[in-house]
Amino acid sequence: MPRCVLLLACALALAAARCGGDDDASEETLPVSSFQENVVAGMMLAGLVAEAGPVTSVTASEGPNRVDVALDGAYAEYQEVPERKDEIIAELADDAKRRLEAGIGDVSLEEAGKDLMPLLQAQFDLRGYGFEPAATKVPGNLSLVFVVDGDDSYTVVRPEDVERWQTTVEELEDRALDNLLRQTNEQAPLLCQPTGNQELCGWSTSDGYDATRMVVPGLRREIVREYDGPAVYAVPSNQVFAALPLEVVEREETEKLLRIQLARDFQASDDPVSSELFVDRNGELALLR
Repeated sequence: MPRCVLLLACALALAAARCGGDDDASEETLPVSSFQENVVAGMMLAGLVAEAGPVTSVTASEGPNRVDVALDGAYAEYQEVPERKDEIIAELADDAKRRLEAGIGDVSLEEAGKDLMPLLQAQFDLRGYGFEPAATKVPGNLSLVFVVDGDDSYTVVRPEDVERWQTTVEELEDRALDNLLRQTNEQAPLLCQPTGNQELCGWSTSDGYDATRMVVPGLRREIVREYDGPAVYAVPSNQVFAALPLEVVEREETEKLLRIQLARDFQASDDPVSSELFVDRNGELALLR
């Protein structure tokens, strides 16, 4: 749904909620799920993108950055004084805006380091950020940006953060790739499934970093060991990293058919990354030509 339509719907929903009585104090106390819906609508009316999380939280976003807003305390306060509902919701929206604006401006590299993650993005995605992120180049018109993915927030690193931390994007890349490699080894083992006479290997965990795993040399080496030879990699969407043996792709018509299917998956994806095929050349990611 277009954002302008959703904002209008939220406004109408709030107006309708107030039509049941002369004042909020005369209405029955809302259940927590309805209070959550009111918070989502209130945040969107305040200019944020918002969506419901678990019943006791709402996620507020501005560009690629987001924060999770806990509702437990606010809902308890609302139950105590229901007539303050609108004021309580406005305070939640103001707090979310403040947190989004502050970002990681007061976070040290030592604090951010454990939550620093790489994120593979198409160049067209970066244009929607509204600001310049700290990034390194990846073949195929792709970029690797860096995010601090905390328990209740998700913030893209900017060049001013790199300068403040007195580091470089290359050092951030090394640290972020190490974090993703470690997280993958601990939580997401390589999956291989039969497809024809070969195995299709890769990751599809829906954790937001599947396509990014392609740029981790250690994970590419894991696939090469599985195949006992070089591989071809594809990342049509943010949620998919797939690989096939190079010898299979080089067979007559196979590469052509694979590229056709890859283009279809790329075009149909809600989070497209690339319609290209990639290979590892001496430890460096490169386009298959």
